[in-house]
Amino acid sequence: MMEFLLLTLYAPLVSWGDIAVGEARGSWVQPSRSAILGLIAAALGITRDDQEAHNALDSGYGFAVRLDAPGTPVTDYHTAQAVAASAVKRVAERGPITRATLLNTSDRATIISRRAYRQDALATVAIWSRASGAWSLAHLAEALRRPAFVLYAGRKSNAFGLPLGPEVVTAATLADAFTQRRDPARGIAAVAVRPVQGWGREVTHDPCDGFSSGLRPLRRQTRRDAHADRTQWQFRERPIDVGLIEPGSGHGTLGA
Repeated sequence: MMEFLLLTLYAPLVSWGDIAVGEARGSWVQPSRSAILGLIAAALGITRDDQEAHNALDSGYGFAVRLDAPGTPVTDYHTAQAVAASAVKRVAERGPITRATLLNTSDRATIISRRAYRQDALATVAIWSRASGAWSLAHLAEALRRPAFVLYAGRKSNAFGLPLGPEVVTAATLADAFTQRRDPARGIAAVAVRPVQGWGREVTHDPCDGFSSGLRPLRRQTRRDAHADRTQWQFRERPIDVGLIEPGSGHGTLGA
């Protein structure tokens, strides 16, 4: 048997990040590993410059996400100050530079940036501790109930629409752990966000070392959301497994 920490992530608007290209800021359809790490770090009061603590979080825990409702894609438009691409290249040749310094040393221009969101997206997250986990799951749950810093769904303007409801459960497999959240939208008008085909059963997850996922394997993907250097906002690619919770595996009323 394994212990898992379960969370519910729901917000009227969420943005879970993607590879940023130029003025486009995308959003993955479900919470990224880096977003979950950031939530936990904020709850614990870990600042962005504490690279050692971020490394401990990254190496000490596994994560899985069940996408209950993907929500509706929404694009917003912002104006932002920038500089010409030629100026960026010229300054970058001298070494790393901050955006503030770049704006103060080059002629400014205004660009329109496109930012992607998901409206009424809902996901359930499962977290398990690895051998090097520095904090117990119970400690993480308590921190998420009373976070040191304000938690938000990807961007500071995205407030959560439900309490995360952290709880530690015991289960034989990852699939069994997820079935203990049969009503992922408790506390809101579920009919407003539930997909017509029922709550989702697809799970993306880190490797389940030493225990069974209990999922039917679907595919493997590559995602650039692994922790690299939090102080520089750098991320690396990682493989993720995608599986399906079978209807007869204790899924109960979740798919109703």
